[in-house]
Amino acid sequence: MENEHKQEVTRRRFLTMVMGVPLAVGASTPLVLAGGVLNPPKSLRPTPPQMAVAKVEDIKDKPMEFIYDGYPAVIFLKGKEYKAFSRVCTHLGCIVKWNEAENKFECPCHGGIFDADGNVVKGPPPKPLERLTAWVEEGIVLVRQEVS
Repeated sequence: MENEHKQEVTRRRFLTMVMGVPLAVGASTPLVLAGGVLNPPKSLRPTPPQMAVAKVEDIKDKPMEFIYDGYPAVIFLKGKEYKAFSRVCTHLGCIVKWNEAENKFECPCHGGIFDADGNVVKGPPPKPLERLTAWVEEGIVLVRQEVS
């Protein structure tokens, strides 16, 4: 004969099982909600602000610095296209500087180097500089953060 081991469900065990489910749901709900707030879906993200930077005649081949949404940025005319970037390094948030002689952005903190298109050339930055979309309306150059 086989010896069957049946585990009795005692009142205490039953109440533990029944109360465990709401406790688990209650404990995990704030974590799920926090995740949604910290990284909302694209449809719920606010539209980046549009900002007038300068008159068309004020922007030349030399970069012009400005503040976009509270952060330093730069814009210049390359050929017939406006190039605008955040000056915040994508490594640790240092402010990059434009090296006119070598036509590149340099991060003074950890040696990161970006080309004139904002792409990483050397160093620890994990991704290119944040690009700002630039366009002209009625003789005024406007910028907005690119939405990814």
